[in-house]
Amino acid sequence: MSVIVQERRVGGGGKLAISLLMIAPAALAWFASAAIVHQADFPASALWFVYETSMLLGCIGVLVVGALTVSAAVGRETGRVFVWLMGMAGAGGASLLWYAAHIYRSPW
Repeated sequence: MSVIVQERRVGGGGKLAISLLMIAPAALAWFASAAIVHQADFPASALWFVYETSMLLGCIGVLVVGALTVSAAVGRETGRVFVWLMGMAGAGGASLLWYAAHIYRSPW
């Protein structure tokens, strides 16, 4: 009788790092919208530009993180913990974007 050895999948740190990098603009949009609303010491036009560009990049980043998470889950090459963390990062980025859009309503 032979013993079946199942390899443990622990890889996926690189995909998690890419996911965190892709949702960084969502956090920047949140900070910029909070600074606009609370009238920080920065010029409003610069904050508005940072807000608009980071919202766009954040939306693209959340979509990419979602696709990366689904492909990692379906491919079964990445450990479950990393897939779960990537999903949580994507959900966190989406909630940051939602909250940033509701803190500062763009006048355009």
